Amino acid sequence: MNILVSCAGGPAAVGIIKSIEDFDSQGEHKTVAIDCDRLSVGFHLADRSYVVPFSVEDDYWKEVLKVIRKEKIDVIIPTGDADIVHFSKNKNVLNKMGVTVFMSDYETIKVCQNKLLFYKHLVKNGLENLLPKTSTDCREIDLPILCKPKRGSGSRGIELWETESQIKELDKVENLHYSSDYIFQEYLPGTEYTIDVLCDLEGKVLSVIPRKRLQIKAGISSKGKIIRDKRIEDNCRTLCNKLNIKGPVCIQMKEDINGIPKFVEINPRVGGGTYFTTLAGVNFMKIIFDVVNGDDIYIEEPKEITVLRYYDEVVVNE
Repeated sequence: MNILVSCAGGPAAVGIIKSIEDFDSQGEHKTVAIDCDRLSVGFHLADRSYVVPFSVEDDYWKEVLKVIRKEKIDVIIPTGDADIVHFSKNKNVLNKMGVTVFMSDYETIKVCQNKLLFYKHLVKNGLENLLPKTSTDCREIDLPILCKPKRGSGSRGIELWETESQIKELDKVENLHYSSDYIFQEYLPGTEYTIDVLCDLEGKVLSVIPRKRLQIKAGISSKGKIIRDKRIEDNCRTLCNKLNIKGPVCIQMKEDINGIPKFVEINPRVGGGTYFTTLAGVNFMKIIFDVVNGDDIYIEEPKEITVLRYYDEVVVNE
């Protein structure tokens, strides 16, 4: 198959390409990488690569369609927060072209990408006990308060308020990332988890792999430990069913003061650290290929391993 991977410069795209290589030693499948940066590292790992406009530019989708047609793409795995909107909106068009977009539908994407909508949707579906207290008014939350933009990822724009003086400076909100479009949540002091989940295109949950986030840099796991936790796994299955998740999703949970893991964020795409799951013996890309091909699906139990991530270099001769 020919696989299109977007945002090739990010860790999620690199993890996808490496995951395909891990089970496709004969090179039967072709990876095609796209990104707006010609120096994206994924360009030097994929079989083919194309520079496309930034995903918020008007001609982005037109140029991406050219690549899809030229390379006769079979499967698309988007990895960026902005481009998943394009691919989800155009799933029907792409399906008619014979292209499988392995991700959630647009309505689900909208809910997942807005933290306030995400919170309200889960409350409406009876999961309030698995969420931190949340409000659009910081005065309704006890200190310390976590201030988050309604949209965003990678911990960008998040601030922790710990004093009364910060609350009194309400105009401070106007200077935060994304202006005043913020939500305020109770601070959860406990262990943080990332959970990689894979669903099929009917919304059936196929695999749930939690890991402790031992170290985080720029919002991405740099050290993590794969674990088994039935409570976390069951709650993530319930969450995915309530949101009608399809394809891969990356869920963030953090323990409250009583040690209860609560949902803090969901990214309806492959996560930056999902390759940790591949290293634990559960290769989401292999499973996706089996689903698309209609083959029997066999998912092994993950190994409970600790993964340490480091930088590597690619030399570009220009």
